[in-house]
Amino acid sequence: MADLHSEAADALFKAILSLRSEEECYAFFEDLCTVGELQAMSQRYHVARLLRSGLVYSEVGRLSGASSATISRVNRCLQYGSGGYRLLLERVDGESEPEE
Repeated sequence: MADLHSEAADALFKAILSLRSEEECYAFFEDLCTVGELQAMSQRYHVARLLRSGLVYSEVGRLSGASSATISRVNRCLQYGSGGYRLLLERVDGESEPEE
């Protein structure tokens, strides 16, 4: 994977960490991202939640609308990535279950 560490990325992540509510997140990310980018990120996180709950690819695809390539990529990150999905999924586990 590419090294994403930079002063600009550090500043962005510090800014994100300063957001205090879901509404603030919506306002910032709507300004920062295109609708398509935000939908893609949301879909990937949804796919990660569904995979972690033990669903098979076909069910994940049906429930999320994601392509098999997206599901495979997210699964690869869950298995061999830097642990970002796992960290967040563990933190929010129990607060909300995957939507069906």
